[in-house]
This record gives sequence, C-alpha cells and structure tokens, in this order.
Amino acid sequence: MASPLNRIVAVPNWSFCDGELAEQAQRLLSDRGLTVHYCQGDADHHRTVIAFSGDQPDVLSAATELGRLILPHIDLHVRSGVHPRVGALDVMPFVLLDGDESMLISDCRGWAQAFSDEFEVPVHLYEKAALPGREHRLPYLRGQVAGPPIELNRPVHPKWGASVVGVRDFLLAANIDVATTDLGLVRRAAKRIRDERDAGVDALRGVRALGFELRSRGMTQLSLNLTEPDQTSFDEVYAYCLAALDDFGATIVGTELIGVIRERDLPGAKRLQIDPRQVVRESATIR
Repeated sequence: MASPLNRIVAVPNWSFCDGELAEQAQRLLSDRGLTVHYCQGDADHHRTVIAFSGDQPDVLSAATELGRLILPHIDLHVRSGVHPRVGALDVMPFVLLDGDESMLISDCRGWAQAFSDEFEVPVHLYEKAALPGREHRLPYLRGQVAGPPIELNRPVHPKWGASVVGVRDFLLAANIDVATTDLGLVRRAAKRIRDERDAGVDALRGVRALGFELRSRGMTQLSLNLTEPDQTSFDEVYAYCLAALDDFGATIVGTELIGVIRERDLPGAKRLQIDPRQVVRESATIR
C-alpha cells in the first residue's frame, strides 16, 4: 500500500508589491487545486506574502511555478522596502500539516537544490532543513544579527539575490500598527521587547520584534514573529506591546495577521484581526 501523502503549507515571502501579479499567482494556485489562505502585498515593505496548502508534491510543484511566474518581474536594484531581505524569493518556509516530517525535510532540500539550479540563485537551508553544522537561524542568514560568514553554493544572482528555504514549525507573524511617525520610538519599543525576551520574560518567549516606518500611511509598525506559539499567545504579547507603547506615549491603531494561524491558537489571539481563510488545522498524525 502506498504511503499517504504529506499535507503541507508553504508561506513564500517575495520582494515585490504588484496587485495584478499577486492575482496571477492566486489563480495559478487555485487552478492547481491548492487552497490559498493568504496573498497580500505591502507597498512600504515592498513585499508580498502568499500562504497556500495541499498535498506535498502539488505544493512543491506549484512553488516552482510561482518562481517562473514572479521572478522575471523582480529586480532588487530597482526597488527596495523597509523589510530586511536577501533576495527576490526572500524566504520559502514549508510547514507540515499532516504526515512524515523527515520526508518533508528530504524533499525540501531537493526542491531547494532544483530551485537554485533552475534560477541560478544561491539557497540557504534553514531551520529543520539546515545541514548539520550550518547556520539555521533566519535572522543570522539575513544578516540582521552578526555571525560567521555564510557559505553560498553559487554567486549571488545580480537581480534576484539569494533565497532562504527550509522546514519550520508553525509560527505566528503579526503586525501592530502604531499611531506615530516617530520611527525611533517604535524601534525603542521593539528593542525593549527583545531585551525583555532575552531577560526571560515568559510572555515574550520566542518573540522577535522589529520597528518599521509606513510612510505611505503616515504611521509606524511593530512587526512580530511569535516563534513558540505553544508557549506564547498573541494576546499576551499584545498586552505587553500596549503597555510599552503607552510608556513611550504612542497608541495602537490596528493589528494584522500575516500568513496563517493554527486553529488551536485562536483562543489566545482575540486581539488579532483574522480572516477565516487564514485558519489551518494540524493533524494529530504528524510523525
């Protein structure tokens, strides 16, 4: 009997913001029977995040087709945004919904090599797909945190840079919009969050925070990644951010979920604006 297929979700982050191109990407995925949970671009970040799920072979194949569709429209020298990036396909995480994670890790490595060969883009493997002894943490691979030089499997592409590809656990990515144009203020708030996390504050365990300017909207933003959502809820982090921003004299005007959220994380995310299509359910049969 054939082994059941893994179900996975992919959440590629692309360095473009073009509504028509994003619509083409959604049609490509829908036409292949995949579930599109999220597809949203941001002009200030100059970034589009797409989240889609399905059987593993179909998701991997569609991820390659997205590269063929999207990459010809990107030139990193022409436009940049406020978000840190290393490439046109900046990061491609695959997350297991149901099945055998070791199979996903193996196939992810194969996909990354094929992507690198076809598009001549160097690829960093990260998180669970990283090779033994290699750097696996995304902030280090992006150069946001100082570390040893990163070895590349080929020269950086002149238009598309490099890409980070891997298998990771679920995380919760969210933005908190702040009613101030003072970028220094929101960056101080982000640093306080990181410092308190490093000091061992339980409510901030596994939280990454950056501050960005949203010039087109006349405000700033706290960008958050909750990398341990089993331990840290969004509502706990929101309460901490609310207090920190209040200390600095700023107020929150909105929240946004980027990508997907697990159904079991919903009770702790009442402060987060969520579209029902963004909710995914894990299986109890993950191996």
